[in-house]
Parts: sequence; C-alpha cells; structure tokens
Amino acid sequence: MSSSLQVSKVEDDKQVEFKLSGQIDEDADLSLLATDKEKVIFDLENISLINSCGIRDWVQYQGSLPVASTIIYRKCPQVIVEQLNIIKGFIKPGGIVESFFAPYYNDAKDEEVKLLITPDEVVDNKAPVKKDSDGNELEFDEIELQYFNFLKSK
Repeated sequence: MSSSLQVSKVEDDKQVEFKLSGQIDEDADLSLLATDKEKVIFDLENISLINSCGIRDWVQYQGSLPVASTIIYRKCPQVIVEQLNIIKGFIKPGGIVESFFAPYYNDAKDEEVKLLITPDEVVDNKAPVKKDSDGNELEFDEIELQYFNFLKSK
C-alpha cells in the first residue's frame, strides 16, 4: 500500500523546506525527510490526518534531526495543533511554531473558518480578535486554554 503523504522539498546550502500534504499514518515514508541542514522548515498546512502510528513515527523522526538544527513548524493545521497539545516530544525541543491555523466561527455567514495566526498574536491564552471581510467579528470556536496550551512551553 502506498502512502497518502506527499512531500515536496526546496533546499539550498543552509536550509531545507519540506511541504507535507496528505496523511501521516503507518504508510507515511518519513525517510523522505532525511536532512543534515542547519535550518529545517516543515510546512504542514496540507496535512489532513495524523493517526497513532503516524504520531509514533513522527516523534521518532524528530529525534533523528540534527541536534544543532533550527527547526521551524509553519502553517500547522488543527490536527497538528491537537497533537502539539497532548504529545510530549511531538516537536523537537527548541523547535519553533511559526504559525498555525485557529478555528473561528462566522455567525453572520453561519460558517467555520480556519485563520492563520502566529504565537505572538495570542496574549494570555486569548484568541486574537478577527473580523470577516464585511467587518463582522468572528468567534473563536475552541476552548482557548486548551487550544493554546502548547504555547506555554515557549
């Protein structure tokens, strides 16, 4: 069975950026992410699922990254944020979550929207105020204390 994880890679002498899409599961080939670069960026925007086998393999993979590397996690979707909050070692110690998606609800349009935010926008575990294109304030659609828990370790 082939993996539903796709990886694209852009690299230069000092850094590599991996764009992951699909599922991190028992069939995901994380050996595609092997690197010895000083800076490693994971763009996780298009990860749709991670299961228990994928979590185990991802944590093991994180341990294989070069100790001196700077590791950046970019555009983390909600499925990744949930793991950041419950799995110790889900990201490499010292790793930087650069940005992540947060669930908001637009009452005026009766729809959920995922907005990209940065850790700096979250102050005292409070979701940043966001508005839609019509100026309507959006409602954060999770429990702030739980959703932003991973930021405490910053």
